[in-house]
Amino acid sequence: MSRLAVPFVAAILFAGPATAGEAFVGVYAHDIDDGISYGKFEDGAQIVGGVRTTALDELAFLGRPRVHLLAGLNTSGGVNYVASGLAWRFDLTKRLYVQPGLGLAIHDGRVAFPSPDEPGISPAERLKRLNDFQTKLDLGSRVLFEPELSIGYKATRRLSLELSWIHLSHGRLAGRYNPGVGDVGLRVLYRYGLDR
Repeated sequence: MSRLAVPFVAAILFAGPATAGEAFVGVYAHDIDDGISYGKFEDGAQIVGGVRTTALDELAFLGRPRVHLLAGLNTSGGVNYVASGLAWRFDLTKRLYVQPGLGLAIHDGRVAFPSPDEPGISPAERLKRLNDFQTKLDLGSRVLFEPELSIGYKATRRLSLELSWIHLSHGRLAGRYNPGVGDVGLRVLYRYGLDR
C-alpha cells in the first residue's frame, strides 16, 4: 500500500501553495451492489481523502473542469486505490451542486485469476478457481476507469459536504469479466483560496 500512498502524500504537500482548491476526506460503504458493480466481494469501509483544484480557466476548451487526486484505503485489507481525473461542477442553487467526474485509477487488488476452463487442470483445481471467481474480487486490470458523481452542499464559505459515488472498472476493455467495485459515502471538504 505504501506505493499507492506516495503520490497521494505528494499531492497534499504540493497542493498547499496553490491559490485555490479543496481538500477532502470521507468514509464510504465499500464494494456495494450499485447496479453497475457486482458488489459484496469485500468487507470494511473505504477511507477516501484527496485534493481538487478550483475550476481551471486553462481548460476552458473542456468546460473548465476541476482536477482531482484521491486515494481510497480499505479498513479490512480489501482494494486500495489512487485515482486522478476531471470533474465538472454544476450549481443547482446557491448552496447545492452536482459534480460528475471521470478519471483513471490504479489499485493493489487481484487481477487476472487463472481460468477455471483451462484445459488439463484437475477437478479440484477447477473447483478452487471457480470458488475464487465467485468469492474474491478480481478487477481484471491494474489500471481502471474511475467515474464518480457527487451531490454537494456548501455549508459555509469554506466547508462543504458531499454525498459521493466512486466506481472502478475496466469497462470490459480487459475482458468480458468485469465485476467493478463501487463505493458510496459522505465526505467533508475544506475550500482554500477563492473558489470559481
